[in-house]
Amino acid sequence: MLDKINKRESIIAKLIANTKRKKRQDNLVETARQIRWLENDMGGLKNVSKTIGISLDQIRQFLSVERLSPEVRKLVENRQIDLVNTVHYMRNFDAEAQQRIANEVIKGKLNASDIRVLAPLINSLKSTNIEQLISRVQNTRNKKVYVINFRTVEGVNYQEDLRGRFEKIIGIDGIESFEIKDNIGILEVSQVGKVRLQAAVKKAKISLRAFINRVIKE
Repeated sequence: MLDKINKRESIIAKLIANTKRKKRQDNLVETARQIRWLENDMGGLKNVSKTIGISLDQIRQFLSVERLSPEVRKLVENRQIDLVNTVHYMRNFDAEAQQRIANEVIKGKLNASDIRVLAPLINSLKSTNIEQLISRVQNTRNKKVYVINFRTVEGVNYQEDLRGRFEKIIGIDGIESFEIKDNIGILEVSQVGKVRLQAAVKKAKISLRAFINRVIKE
């Protein structure tokens, strides 16, 4: 009994240190194991959250490592990948995509912000391979680009017609790129385009999503 109490106190101390400091003693795989041990010991993640003083959302971010492929998880265990946000954003990709992304992260060519942008693209452009999507994100990294995804509606020649509609609102120079694949539209606007779009949305007094839907259905 005393050994279990001592183990619990040791793990709590480690988790407080590992979840609140930038320089963690343990890798993210080990931290996830500690969280699971404490979850089992204390009867749930809510109790773990209260004990170590971080939110449930933060705890789930640390547990994201459990959704990585064994190969990529090994890279995390070896601390070749060691940032919580990076692991968290990688969790929803399949094993092949995770490995490709991991390779770029290790080489310093992708960061957490890039992976966050990559996630909606891979879901929207299912016919585009992961290498092409990674290259696309890397090429636009230094540009201030705002990406809007939307589902198309039948009956309109979208590629030309919709682009023209958006050009009327934000200008030709406001659009970086526009394409439709797999019934998903992807509009990339420049910083000036973003400002114009926000102004139009504000004038319409509706949400951005409602405004985009209005443009699509005109």
